[in-house]
Amino acid sequence: MSHLDDIFEIQISNDKMRATMLQHQKIGENTELVLEELQNWVKEHGVIFGIYVENLKKIVDDNGSITSPIVIAEGKSPINGNNAYLDAVQLDMNNGINEKVVRVDLKNVADIPSVKQGQVVGKKIEATIGQPGLNVIGEEISAKSGKDFILRPGKNTSVSEDKLKLIAQVDGQRCIETKTIHVYPVYQVHGDLDMKTGNIEFIGNVTIRGNVPAGFEVKAKGDIRVQGTVEAATLISEGSIFVAAGIVGQGKGIVKAKKDIHTSFINQGNVEAEGNVFVNQSILHSKCIVNGSIDCTKGKGNIVGGQLSAGHEISANEIGNNMHTTTELFIGVHQQVLESITTHQKQLKLASEELEKLNKLLLVFELKEQQGKALQPKERIMKLRVKNTINQTEEKKAIAEEELLELNEELIQSQTGVVKVKRHMYPNVNLTFGKYRRKITVNHQYVKVSIIDSEIQIIPL
Repeated sequence: MSHLDDIFEIQISNDKMRATMLQHQKIGENTELVLEELQNWVKEHGVIFGIYVENLKKIVDDNGSITSPIVIAEGKSPINGNNAYLDAVQLDMNNGINEKVVRVDLKNVADIPSVKQGQVVGKKIEATIGQPGLNVIGEEISAKSGKDFILRPGKNTSVSEDKLKLIAQVDGQRCIETKTIHVYPVYQVHGDLDMKTGNIEFIGNVTIRGNVPAGFEVKAKGDIRVQGTVEAATLISEGSIFVAAGIVGQGKGIVKAKKDIHTSFINQGNVEAEGNVFVNQSILHSKCIVNGSIDCTKGKGNIVGGQLSAGHEISANEIGNNMHTTTELFIGVHQQVLESITTHQKQLKLASEELEKLNKLLLVFELKEQQGKALQPKERIMKLRVKNTINQTEEKKAIAEEELLELNEELIQSQTGVVKVKRHMYPNVNLTFGKYRRKITVNHQYVKVSIIDSEIQIIPL
């Protein structure tokens, strides 16, 4: 036992990531503290990694005088790997390639560059492995590697041989999803939608360089881009929707996108998006249902009246007004997400059951061949069909498993839903987080609202 045991004590934190030294009694006047001796004593007590030699030297220089606990070692935290993701190659107006993230500019909503057949439209950035850490007693702390995904071809795109690039198979415009990219032909209207053009239903992207008046319908498999105003019309897109001059719904019609919606303002509109909604100015007396987030923080950035539902976050500069107009906000998992989970669970179950039957059937043919019996022509054709169906069913099963994993993660993340107000939140704003409800009765400024300890709490932003 060292004489230093009577003078000092080493305390190691519960997570073993920090070691602290305390002093219990003074060193004798005739005793000289030596750095090498102190270092060895620290190591004898199990602290072998991340030692702050300069702190030990300071203790020696002060001849062991510690007025307060001093940190003598800290561990190295693990660094988790990055998830794989799809990077959409940015295109310039001359069909050149620029390796930057795609950005949306509503002012140039109709001037979207096209892609050419054979052009690379997206790249998969591979997942990275994590870097393990070490605690102060030298134990390795494992790190999580990033999650991978399978790059699959979209409509009119193919996957390169190295499985890392998506290549356009036709000339057209891109429609970007999380894990794939489609290339659609483009239908353009050079002006307002009117009786001459009529309603539009198109397999690709639709670009309207004017307005969409009340009563008209535009449906697209790709993106819809409107340079003017959308009135009480119906816009349904399997991609994203961009409306440069705003949505004036008059409580009628609907603007619905499978991905995101970008617009200047929404007034008495009905808006639904499986992704996010980005509004540059105001959302007034509207109904918005969004699986992701609603962002209204540019310009005036106010939300007044109506009902807004978001899975993750609602952000605005102001919510409500001085007139105390009733404004309803719902945060958390939307019913569509729950229904989607149920649907994919059924798809996964059906695919698993079908694979079991198909593999049994394939085994019958293989056993017959192993016994030296030749398959009849019809049996050979049937065997090939069974193999092809197995491949297709395995693909369906893999997709269902991936979607379920993401949806369940979304379900967990939704419990951390939040409302952020950069300036004012006025009275008569009603907040609902699942089973929790709260009515705002006083003015709040610069606040964040979320569930903390099973209740809706308002804290400074």
